[in-house]
Amino acid sequence: MRSLFVLAIACLLSACAQQSHVQLYPGSALPEQQVVTVVIPNELEVQSINGQRVSAANAMFGTGEKRLHLQPGAYRINAFYKNGFDIDGGMSHEVVRGRTGVFSIDGQAGELWQLDFDRPQNLQQAKAFEAEFNAWAVNTRTGERQAAQAGQRNSSLVNNLLGTAEPVDEQSTVAPLGATTASAPAAVPRSSSSVTPLPTAVASETLPHNDATLTTLQQMWHLLSPQSREAFLDWVQQ
Repeated sequence: MRSLFVLAIACLLSACAQQSHVQLYPGSALPEQQVVTVVIPNELEVQSINGQRVSAANAMFGTGEKRLHLQPGAYRINAFYKNGFDIDGGMSHEVVRGRTGVFSIDGQAGELWQLDFDRPQNLQQAKAFEAEFNAWAVNTRTGERQAAQAGQRNSSLVNNLLGTAEPVDEQSTVAPLGATTASAPAAVPRSSSSVTPLPTAVASETLPHNDATLTTLQQMWHLLSPQSREAFLDWVQQ
């Protein structure tokens, strides 16, 4: 009986290892020579891809890296460092969430891109990521290296909304930047009046940090289109 149990566990672990990739394009699975593969270290959590929340990008496969299979094209991947550290010999535990890095890649069919960063050796080094996150994306075929841009911090109410809240309109696929422009339905005519950002003097008051505020912001976020979300994320990072 024990042998059968051990064999079952071994088969399960083997299956997980073989399924450590996530398909983020529509239709049937394609050969890797026809898609772009992005390797995500286990310590990085994907916040959004091209302004869309995709929980499948953070699917857990043991402690190994994740491989995202995407259509060839351009992508902006917002990801941040997230890892736990034992304190006082394991008596307590602290989870560090670093500042978001914005990784830009323009992948061709068959290419493999690797997201990477300076690995911290201890809790103090990891906590430095809350202010500065030195990360990059590497095209393993050409050696091209793209430094990640600094994104927002993960300590504010807005960042909690974008980084940890469970979305309602979850996306299962992500199109390359600009790929949906031609096929998008006709836009509803806009009013002649445009939306103007609030003056600094008016926006200086902050909303209370409570469940009601967070729920309201979450609902507003889910009503936005992918293009509006991308524009909002760009504004937050300014």
